[in-house]
This record gives sequence, structure tokens and C-alpha cells, in this order.
Amino acid sequence: MTRIFTISLILSSALLLASCGSKSAEGGTSGASKARAANVFVEPLQTHSFASRIEALGTLTPKEQVDLTLNSADRVASLYFEDGQRVKKGQVLLQLQQREQRALVQAEEARVLGARQQLGRMQRLVASKAVSQAEVDDAQGMLDSAIAQKEAVESRQTDRVLRAPFDGVLGFRRVSVGSYVQAGSVVARLVDDSEMNLQFDVPSTFLRLLNTDSEVITTTDDIPGQTFKGTITSIDNVIDPVTRAVTVRATLENPDQVLVSGMFMNVTVNAEPRTVPALPEEAVQPVGPRNFVYTVESEGDKLIAKRKEIQIGILQDGLIEVKSGIEPGERIVIEGLLQVRDGAPVKIQSPDILNANKNTGGGGASEQTAIGN
Repeated sequence: MTRIFTISLILSSALLLASCGSKSAEGGTSGASKARAANVFVEPLQTHSFASRIEALGTLTPKEQVDLTLNSADRVASLYFEDGQRVKKGQVLLQLQQREQRALVQAEEARVLGARQQLGRMQRLVASKAVSQAEVDDAQGMLDSAIAQKEAVESRQTDRVLRAPFDGVLGFRRVSVGSYVQAGSVVARLVDDSEMNLQFDVPSTFLRLLNTDSEVITTTDDIPGQTFKGTITSIDNVIDPVTRAVTVRATLENPDQVLVSGMFMNVTVNAEPRTVPALPEEAVQPVGPRNFVYTVESEGDKLIAKRKEIQIGILQDGLIEVKSGIEPGERIVIEGLLQVRDGAPVKIQSPDILNANKNTGGGGASEQTAIGN
């Protein structure tokens, strides 16, 4: 009898435990199904302009620069420029004494005139056979020789006048009226500063990123607050074996002539420009060497968070370049990440709420009403 009672008690206990377990499981399932959706802020993945930035230091040189010299030696008769004056191409700057040279030109002009008259007489006489054709040819040769000699004298006369070879600004003049100058003596330096050449060195590891249309952005402490833009025009064909750097030359526009030769410039090269998907850096969750984001996808009438691994590139202006893992247009969670779990429901909040909280310095808006599915 006691044995039968004991068996009955054990069976009753087992049934009671089973019943309690079943109720607990039902309660847990019901709680999960009623789990509260996390409030999140999302942005569609968009494309942005990116470039690999290379920083360097460089020095400015003018587009053109020449030391003005004369090919003749004599005393300076006239000067037509002042220190620092801007001049145009072909403008007369200096003239040497010309009295002797003008006399030589006049003598050669007379010689040409005489040779031309002699040829004219010979041509009239050859028709009546008073002279031979050979004599006419000799007269023509004398005229050609006289003309060539006259042009040579005129050329030497031109060498005694100094003209600007291009538009630019002059430096200090080094001669005065009445001073004697030797052939090759420097009169002044002329600089074309309408454009400036910027020369700088870049580590050879960046050589593959450079090309002749890469944008260059520069600043200088000599002109604070201003930025000057240009493009790379040439890249040296050798790498310095000591510094392991390659020399690069860029051209900067200088319409206001504020840039001066010799200025020290801070250089940023925007190499390898591209338009790629990018997202705010706060949307990325790094886990060791891997990086993840949460996207929002529709499942029936619900919005579900999906955790996705992405491959990232460079960080620029608060945005991270996305190389793979997600596509433009996907909705990315940018705020509320602490409440989000993979596969869990979410509610999308209005971006106006986030902007209002940022402007007022407030916290998150997890209790705000969702804007819908």
C-alpha cells in the first residue's frame, strides 16, 4: 500500500512540473513576441567625392624668368623702365648709343640703292645686246649682297635696343644712363608671374596615385587665410636614391600677382579622385579587424535590423569610404545602435528629431513616435 502511494505521489509531482514548464515556455514566447522595437535614425547610403590626400612642402618659382642682357657693348643712351615696373612683350626697356650704327645703316642703304640702279641699267642694255646676260647676273648678285649686308647692319642696330621678351614684372635695374655696359651684362631680371610653378617632393610610395591632372590645394603662412588651387603638370622620371622621393611640379594661377617666387607652400594633393558610397563614421561598428553596420529591411509589416560586414576605405571629412558589403540606397542605422540587435524589430524616427536634439544639446529620442514602416 505504501509503495502504491509513493508511486502515485511521484507521478503527480512530475505532471505538476511539466505543467509549470509549459506555462513558463508560453510566457517566454509571448514576451519575445511583444519585444519592444528599438527607435533608430537611418540614412540611405549615398555616394560622395573622395580623394587620396598627400601632404608635402614646396617652393614657388615663376612661370618664366630671365636675366635681360645686351648683345652689344656701348654706353646707355636711354632707360625706359623703373624698378618693379610691369611691362608688356616687345616694350622698349633700354637703348644704347646709336650714332655710329645709324651711319652704318645709312651707308648700306646707299649701297643697296646704287646696286639696284646698276641692275636696272643692265636690264635695259641687255635687250639691245649692249651687255651680256652674265653682266646682268653679276649686277643682280651685287644687289643681293648689298641687301644682305644692310640687313646684317640693321640687325646689329636692333641688338642695341633691349625689349621685353614677354609680359611680366621687372626687378631692380642694374645700369644707369651714361654707364658703359659689356655684351652679356645683366640689365634687370624679368619675371612672368601670371602663373607660378610649385615644386615639391613626394615619397615614391605615392607615385602610383599621381597623374598630371591631380588637383593641388596650397596655403602659405605669408598670406594667411587664403587658399590657392592648381594642377600637377609634370612628374620627374627618376626617384632620388637618397630620399626615396620623386619631384613633382604643379601650376598655380596667380591672377592677382599675390604669389611671389620663393614662397614656402603647404601642399595637399587630391590624388585618385573618385565618387564612391560613404557613410558617417559613427554608423560603423568595428570588431577587431572587421567592421559592421546595421541596415533596416522590411519583413512583412515589420522593420528588421540586419547586421552586415563591410569593407572600408579612407576616412574623409567625417565620412568613411565603403568598398563593399552594402549598396547605395540601403537604409543605414546612424543613431540608436546601442539598442539594436541583429534580426530585432526597429522603428525609424524622423531625422528632424535628431537634428533638434543636436541643436539643443539633448540626448537620444528613443521614446519618440515612429514615422512608420
